[in-house]
Amino acid sequence: MTTFLGLPALSSPSQPAAGARPGAATGPVAGRPTVILAYPKIDHEKDYVYHWMPFSLLTLAKPLIESGLVNVVLFDGNQRDKQAWEAFLDEHLDAAVCIGVSIMTGGGQIGHALDMVHAAKKRVSCPPVVFGGPHVNVLSEQTAVHPLVDAVLTGPGQNSILQYVQSLLGRLPRRLVPGLRIDDGEQVLTGKPNPPRTGILGAYPWSLLNVADYIRDDPTVAPRTLNYVSSQGCVYKCDFCYEKIYKRKYSAMLAGDLLDDIADLKQRFGINGVKFYDADFFVNLQRAMGFCDGLVERGLDLRWAASINPNDILKARKKGLPLLERIAESGCSRLLMGVESGNDRVLDEVVKKEITREKILDVAADIAAHKILGSYTFIVGFPGETDAEVEDTYTLIEELRQLDPVPETRVHLFAPYPGVGELWDKAVAMGFEPPDSLEGWSRFDYYTSLTPWTSEETAARAREATRMRLAPAR
Repeated sequence: MTTFLGLPALSSPSQPAAGARPGAATGPVAGRPTVILAYPKIDHEKDYVYHWMPFSLLTLAKPLIESGLVNVVLFDGNQRDKQAWEAFLDEHLDAAVCIGVSIMTGGGQIGHALDMVHAAKKRVSCPPVVFGGPHVNVLSEQTAVHPLVDAVLTGPGQNSILQYVQSLLGRLPRRLVPGLRIDDGEQVLTGKPNPPRTGILGAYPWSLLNVADYIRDDPTVAPRTLNYVSSQGCVYKCDFCYEKIYKRKYSAMLAGDLLDDIADLKQRFGINGVKFYDADFFVNLQRAMGFCDGLVERGLDLRWAASINPNDILKARKKGLPLLERIAESGCSRLLMGVESGNDRVLDEVVKKEITREKILDVAADIAAHKILGSYTFIVGFPGETDAEVEDTYTLIEELRQLDPVPETRVHLFAPYPGVGELWDKAVAMGFEPPDSLEGWSRFDYYTSLTPWTSEETAARAREATRMRLAPAR
């Protein structure tokens, strides 16, 4: 595979050199092979009008660029169509050492990924294709056997992508690549374990994207809002949640580094809002307080939104930290909270939320008292959930809507997520039949009724109870 070292690098989006400021335009280096990173289109929430930046691929690009071994190019299928992908392959495939594809379960992304890879595989110069991402992390063996998949990487990709590329270049034995699995139908090769902790995030190579394409008018935040991910993992035990694969390990940017990057994005792109897509932005209360204080001290004048667990607020109270006060003072306009259920048995025994209905109401009232928009999500149709317990969820929603400002509410149908928690096993035992192939999972739609005990009436009521200020595209 070392023959790739002699290939000329074709033109690509400018990328920062090692040690350069994120987004600094330095360009590709002649003579280096190229890594193609592909983010397939997501059919999100019935053609939802906005899409966020492909942070999963930005985190992969960073160690690759800093290594100095390869040039990196990135294709976002949410921004560009099939014809653009063909032209992208025309430009970059001959110099490519591999194609990295990130996939999640649901949203149609797997199907789009298979279409993209099929187009690449029809070309004689197609290099190995490696899959990673949330779906691979829970169903690596099933993914690895697919004929379009040459390899998979499980666990945090930033821990393994550079080593995988080094193995392709003949610089590292494949058995030393963290999380690697190769299954050609006759033999299986696996690498060493890939730990769930990812280290410090951030310093994203923004120049791989046209950042302006991702700025949006979000009525719950600001007219020029950009999405951002500053942490990975979660410390809570919610049984249905994908974050459990990180084994309750949490990695995050330092508050100062995050503030530096946000200030840079504001200066260069004129953003006035940030919407964090961290699983829980407030796991580290000191980091969260430092971020809030930094926004005020630097006079950044930004509106922002993030996800929070109700227990974060209760922990802050116990420590005497004025968390909600600082959040409000720093310009936070919206807090997203997964409530899941209005019934104490479901919260305790099924979801393992470590919270009660009474405390949820208390926390939500506190959020409203600080004039922050609460956005609360719920799930109905858990295995073994009774009609009376579902009714408790809807009565809780009605109580929350008495608050001022009136919160957003979103009700999801329970969708069994492969390999995550006891709920998966319970769903299968109660008659849920999971897909048995990658193609099957490409048709998995967690916004519709997927379980035999969930009726269309249940789905219709959930849609009716969903009240958001930002609606899907019409």
